Amino acid sequence: MATPVLSVIIPVYNAEMNIIRTLESVLPQAGEDVEIILIDDGSRDRSLEICEDLARADSRIKVFSQENGGPGAARNTGIRAARGEYILFVDSDDTQAPGAIDALLEAVQGHDLVIAHFNILMKGQVLDRGYIKTNQTMERDDFLHALARRPGSYYYSALWNKLYRRQILDDHGLLFDPTLRWGEDFKFNMAYYAHVNRVGFLKVPVYNYRRTLKGQTWRTMFHLPQSFAIKGRLYQALKGLYIRHGAFERYRLHIYRYIFNVTVSQ
Repeated sequence: MATPVLSVIIPVYNAEMNIIRTLESVLPQAGEDVEIILIDDGSRDRSLEICEDLARADSRIKVFSQENGGPGAARNTGIRAARGEYILFVDSDDTQAPGAIDALLEAVQGHDLVIAHFNILMKGQVLDRGYIKTNQTMERDDFLHALARRPGSYYYSALWNKLYRRQILDDHGLLFDPTLRWGEDFKFNMAYYAHVNRVGFLKVPVYNYRRTLKGQTWRTMFHLPQSFAIKGRLYQALKGLYIRHGAFERYRLHIYRYIFNVTVSQ
């Protein structure tokens, strides 16, 4: 494959029941200039075997295997291996919406980042979620203004409804913090946002997030002493973003409010 335009990074952990469905949502809309990077994070089921079988059948798929280090460490392996101009993160128990890749690649032109609507799948419902209701561009100051209102929302803190430029990651050495048991996506995004000048917004949902109460985040975020410590680190990441751009005093109350809000919201 020539240098790919897009790298899709998918961490895999005990996902034997879901990974094929996830890839079936990605592969049909991925051209020959897209690489799919699967990182098995020490799975104890047949995930690695399934991933290797899929890679033998499709040259766009690359498989890496490592000892369990959490999703942040797995994504770091994917980032280091990625060759695409753009980076898309997908979780192994969710699906990409039809047409998402083309829509994201079109929207990213002239932008450092794209943020799109997404669907929450819960109890048989499909809920369209997103705060910016039109396709539009925001310059940095307007983006910081919008972000300050809801920084902990999935819309701004999750990975899977966004398209990133790999050059920004490479230029600034941006990786995930593998010591965080949750919130590594929030911290990563705040670090990335520090280097963004123009953001494109898409009103079309690009991702189907299957919300359950069984995931790592939901199991660990209510261990209160540890949760408060992590929340403090995430707050510092948010605060640092606004200090960097001389906007902290303007948004001080919004940023203080983050520390008291529920970390994960729609």
